[in-house]
Amino acid sequence: MSRERQMKLTRRVVLVLLTSLAATGSGTAAETPATPIKIGVLYPTSGSGAVFGAPTMRGHDMAVEEVNARGGILGRRVVSFARDSKLKPAVAASAARELITREGVDVLMGGLSSAEGLAISEVARQEEVVYIATIPKTVQLTREKFHRHVFRTAANTDTEGLGIARILGNLDARTICQIQFDYAYGHDLAAGIAKALDTEAPGARIVTDLKVKLGTTDFSAQIAQLMASDCDAVASGLWGSAFVNFAQQGKPFGLFQKVKYVSGGEIGAHEIAGKMKGNYPDNVWGNSYELWYHDPVPEAVAFHRRLARLEGTEQTSSWPVLAYIGVETFAAAAGKAGSLEDDRLIAALEGLTVMTPVGPRTIDADTHEADTGQFWGPMVRSPDHDFRIMEPVTYIGP
Repeated sequence: MSRERQMKLTRRVVLVLLTSLAATGSGTAAETPATPIKIGVLYPTSGSGAVFGAPTMRGHDMAVEEVNARGGILGRRVVSFARDSKLKPAVAASAARELITREGVDVLMGGLSSAEGLAISEVARQEEVVYIATIPKTVQLTREKFHRHVFRTAANTDTEGLGIARILGNLDARTICQIQFDYAYGHDLAAGIAKALDTEAPGARIVTDLKVKLGTTDFSAQIAQLMASDCDAVASGLWGSAFVNFAQQGKPFGLFQKVKYVSGGEIGAHEIAGKMKGNYPDNVWGNSYELWYHDPVPEAVAFHRRLARLEGTEQTSSWPVLAYIGVETFAAAAGKAGSLEDDRLIAALEGLTVMTPVGPRTIDADTHEADTGQFWGPMVRSPDHDFRIMEPVTYIGP
């Protein structure tokens, strides 16, 4: 063991001992209760990322409450130390390091954007703490930037690119315009689409390729370029408020009558469709991790009932399931390992299968990726609701 790692382990042990002593006023085994297991959580709960980060945090809290109701992990209560990542990689990295060095967390979870995920993962690598990426999709996490402490329970950009390419092929799209974010997620999703087009939409070609900065609110220049381009479909990954702004600005120009719009970024999630209501455009195909009106397995029905009670509505958010799966994966791995020691926890995560509200998920022992796909389909008007729903719903796996 290196001197650096010995120092890190010593620091974490001291933090645990100090926490125990502060709680009991004594260091004797008879008087010291089992110290809690600490999860460091990083999601954007303010700003533009809050539309997804806030409901995701609810899913995390729901899972922790259920784990504790079952007796905790290894007989120990689970507590969360949450930080607002603000959708900024530097903030996420700083908070992750503080959670490890000051709070002594046993595991890191979260991140929303791929840039956040890469920043958190680098801290996890340096501090040798397991990081479960519950949302970030960039393939760099588990390829160029791979290390033994990083695991992903979300889909990745190759899986999402496959879904987009398959729909483009089903729509017989021949000329494709593309608009993506100018950061890791957008670049990797574009590469995933291009790779999948060869098999999913043979003969289709990308004629326009646009990139926009994360945080862009005015898309007038890009919409003008798309309207002037010779394309019959647009492939995209604009998500959250970016898609809302893009759609509202593009509708008056007839963009969504001119082209079919196929996008990742979970624009099929109820968080977006429910918010936009009648302003959601025509000719849009989107994706989502979970849909309150689509229960493909019994676990989904039970999960939705519990979430509906928590949120006070039948029309539940689709993002809580991501954090919920992350917590349940960690709990299952720790139980299997019988320990939180790094080597044993990592070994337990590798090859682990967990039953989730959207079906079983298995983490590949080599790539540290769960076999996570998504639900895809056209966003159509519903006679029963004032918002769009996905119908028909098709699951596209990795």
